[in-house]
Amino acid sequence: MLPEYCAIIGAIIGSLGGFYYLYETIVGKAQPNRITWLLWGIFPLVIFVAQRAQGVKGLSWTSFVAGFTPLLIVAASFFNKKAYWKSESRDYYLMAAAIIGIILWAITDNPNLAILFSLLADMLAGIPTLIKSYRHPHSESWIAYAVSTVGFGISFLSVQTYNFETAAFVAYLFLLNGTFAVLASRGRKHKQATSLIR
Repeated sequence: MLPEYCAIIGAIIGSLGGFYYLYETIVGKAQPNRITWLLWGIFPLVIFVAQRAQGVKGLSWTSFVAGFTPLLIVAASFFNKKAYWKSESRDYYLMAAAIIGIILWAITDNPNLAILFSLLADMLAGIPTLIKSYRHPHSESWIAYAVSTVGFGISFLSVQTYNFETAAFVAYLFLLNGTFAVLASRGRKHKQATSLIR
């Protein structure tokens, strides 16, 4: 177990992954799914509020960073045409389901239920990018996800008392980013293979 202040260090490292993805979006190397990233911006901020309501201090800033950076990425995707990824009708259905999760959070007074509903909503929001990472790994930034995985891993190891409100979201972020890093890295291998053939 790492000292609690390492949660802040992990959040900073996690945000570096997000800022690297932001950079790749600005230059047109990454094409974020705007629906996913918009919802990824909203939901962690909901979790941040729920955690603060329960007295979670240092670790809650991991949730804040996880929400703030995606909103910047959505904004950046409008500045470079190469960074645009067309949303499919499926994405909007998933967005609607995810929003239901937020509505459920809004009508409950239980902070843990708020975290649960937000996690489910976040998972639904991530499905379009999960599919995109699998089918079009070159459209994602494996480096950004890998850096974020390390950061959120440090935050998870900084949890002092493992319970739902302190550990669930950061564990989810660690697993999510790790999955995307693995899937997106396949795009790098494809590019290397293509360059060898040429």
